[in-house]
Order: sequence, then C-alpha cells, then structure tokens
Amino acid sequence: MLAGVLLAGLVAVAPPAYAAPGEELHALRTVTGPGGTRHTHYERTYQGLPVLGGDIITHGDKAPESRTLSTLSALSTTPRVSGPAAAAIAAKRFPYKPSGSPRLVIEALGDNDAARAPALAWDVLVTGTRTGGLPTALHVLVDAGTGGVRTTYDDVQADLGHGFHSGDVPLTTTPVSSTSSTRMLADPTRGMFGTYDVDTMRYFTDPDGDWGNGRSSNAQTDAVDVQWGAATTYDFYKQTFGYTLVSNSEYSDGPSTLNAGVHEGDRLSNAYWSAQCHCMRFGDGNGVTTNPYTSLDVVAHEATHSVIARTAKLVYTGEAGALNEATADIVGNLVEFHAANPADAPDYLVGEKVFKAGPLRYMDRPSRDGVSADCWSPTVGNLDVHRSSGVGNHAFFLLANGSGPSAWGDSPTCDGATVTGVGRDTAARLWFHALTTQWTPSTNYADARTGMLAAATELYGQCGAEYRAVQAAWSAVAVTAADQPCP
Repeated sequence: MLAGVLLAGLVAVAPPAYAAPGEELHALRTVTGPGGTRHTHYERTYQGLPVLGGDIITHGDKAPESRTLSTLSALSTTPRVSGPAAAAIAAKRFPYKPSGSPRLVIEALGDNDAARAPALAWDVLVTGTRTGGLPTALHVLVDAGTGGVRTTYDDVQADLGHGFHSGDVPLTTTPVSSTSSTRMLADPTRGMFGTYDVDTMRYFTDPDGDWGNGRSSNAQTDAVDVQWGAATTYDFYKQTFGYTLVSNSEYSDGPSTLNAGVHEGDRLSNAYWSAQCHCMRFGDGNGVTTNPYTSLDVVAHEATHSVIARTAKLVYTGEAGALNEATADIVGNLVEFHAANPADAPDYLVGEKVFKAGPLRYMDRPSRDGVSADCWSPTVGNLDVHRSSGVGNHAFFLLANGSGPSAWGDSPTCDGATVTGVGRDTAARLWFHALTTQWTPSTNYADARTGMLAAATELYGQCGAEYRAVQAAWSAVAVTAADQPCP
C-alpha cells in the first residue's frame, strides 16, 4: 500500500518555473514516503484549460519544472465542434448516456507518441452498465477540431477487496489522476463516497486495485468492509426506495458525500455516525471479545443515522431515540438481505459478526440479550436507546414475519395475539414511508404507530391487509392508540 493521500494541508514548495506562455502548475496533493520525503503532485493548465497528461511530480523540496508539451504554445483554444455535438458523437459511439456537461480540455495523454500531438478536446462523460453488470463512468475525449474520438478512459475499475467480515468483494474505486494507475478508495458511481485512515486522515490508495488480505492486521482490510458495506447500503436505498444516500448537508438532496474513517480510537469496540464531521467512524475491536466493528449491518446502521438526520430527525433520547436506533438496526438487517453475501448470511440479528460471544441485539425477541425491552411500558423511554429500541425492532419483526416460529426466530407477542406478517419488502416500505413523511424529531412509539397507519393508508388503502397488519404488530408490542375504526 502507498503511504496515502493527504486530505488537506499541502506542503509548500518553491514557486514553479514556467517554460511556456499560458501554462500554470497547480499543487494537487503531497504524499510523504516512509523516509519522510515529500512527493508533490502538480496538475497543469493551459490558457485556463486542464491539460490531461500534463501532470508532474516533484520530490523533496525541488521546484517543479514545466516540460513544454509539443506545439502546445501555439495551440488554439477555440473549438470548431460544439460541446453538445461532442456529446452526441460520444453517445453514438458508446451505448451509454451522457452525464453532465462536456468539459473543454487539452488532451495530451499521448504526448510521448510523436504521432499524437496534444489537441483541444471535449471531455464527455457517459455512464451506464457494462456487459456483466459492472458500472461505467467513461470519459470520451472528442477532438474539438475534427470531431474524432481521440481516446477514452474509465473512472470505474473492477477492483477486488478482501474484507475481514465480507470476504472477497468487488470495489469501485477512482484513479488518483487521469495519468496514474494508482487507485483511491473513493467511488465515483456513488457520489465519491470514500474511506480513510483516521490515524493519518488520508484516503486509502493502492497501486494495483487489490485491496486488503482478509486479516485485520492489514490496514486496508477493515476499509474494504466499510467501502463495500457503504456501496451496498447506497444501492439498497437507491433500488428499494429511490433514495440517494446522503448529502453533505442533511437539508440537501444532492449526491452522497458521506465519508468513513476506520481504525478509530485505540482498539475501540464501537462505531458511530457524527453530524459534526458528517462521517462514520469504525473501531478495530479489542481482538479479545470483539472483532472490527465493520460488518455490513453495522455499516448500514451508521449510514442510516445520517438518513434519519436528513428526514425525521429523531432526537437521540427517550422513545424518539429508541425509534432512531430501531430504524438503524432494521435497515442494517434489510441491507444484509439485499446483499445476500454468503460470508455474512442475512438474519434478524444485530452485530453478530462483531461481538464474539453472540449478537449485540435480537429482533425476534429483544429480551434474549437480558436487557432489551420486548414490550412498551410507560418507563421504556428511561432505558438506554439501544435497549428501548427493542420495542421498535420487535414490532418490525412481527410486521415482516409474523409471530411464533419462523426461519428467523420464535417471536412472542405481548398481548398473546397471533400476528400474520406482510413480508420483509412491504414492511420496509411502510417503515421508510412513515420515517420520511410522518415522523418528526419528537415522535414516540404511539406516534410511530399512528404514522405507520397513515403510511399504510397512503400506500395500500385504509383498512386493507397492510393497515391491519400494522395495527396488529404494534398492538403485539403493547403500543396502542385510538386508530380509525375499521369495519
């Protein structure tokens, strides 16, 4: 693994010496090698346009020297082919859809080839799915003078990760630069979600796209679990609810810029999401009673806290906090079912891969852990939110699977009634619709029931099977309310 990419704080170097009018060099990043040598990467512009293939790297305190690209100083920056025309050329050439606006650049990727002099070009991004299901984010460089396709390169590389919990999984990463084979653990197809090392505050990089080795002694291994887990969670929200996981601002509907840090703390047996850094952080576990806190359900759980902060904003205390935790637990398990990863088989357990003695929580009968609540009571809100969340977890399990023995556990009811489940997918849709359209920061369990009945009415009609199942599931955990009577 390379030393890493600094997220901020570039080291100052001597001013660059320019060799051609109109050229400028811009410091991009500094990497510090094992011996302390600083390697500073510069990008080049010409007449304000990016020069693809014009990057240089300096070593130590040496000032950068611009090497003049052949014929660059006389190159016109006025295109004869328009941006929309270039996009049409790319779309005709490749079976993908243009994304965003074409960008005018100097294409010098073949500068060492005498037959390919630098040229003004349109950088057209087209996206889609390749044969075999792999996504593509293909840059098509269309000559701005002739309309010919000069070259292409893809932001999506089929990397392979070896996780501690997830096993061997595909990763979508991004090149450090357009001319580098080094990959950075950031996903251009999912809003540039990236994973970094908390100790160095650097995104993980790799020279060959083969990440981690499945053992926690390798620093990349935990990052593989988190990066793949976040990608899987992103896909779950997008494909199940049409929802984009999450934006830089909890009030924005933009693409994901949530990031994650691994190796948090000193053998920390925990994970968390923070609104302050808009990030997830994952501990390594103590190695004795706990494994790394990077399993799929834990990653999805923490990512869901950011979704809650952007939707219902359930305050993290009392019954609202319990509902917050239950929602994160529920999605953690839903994402396991979505992934269907043999290395981490889906279930209705929480954190079963991280705590060596057994799951952190159980959804079929939460009291199996000896401290969580199966049923609502007037004092349930006084419990720690991770314990009072049992009421919500139990209600969801009953709504999805029904009461009594099932493939996922043996779930009792607090009122002795029999509950017939509506299935996991329908239960998920009901819960998420209530979260995003009915619940507010102070929603308690009784309000949650009312909100889910409103969601059931909107989605499936009042007093239908789904509506009655919601009633039965909440009543079965002792959460009652004055519902609209049904015939």
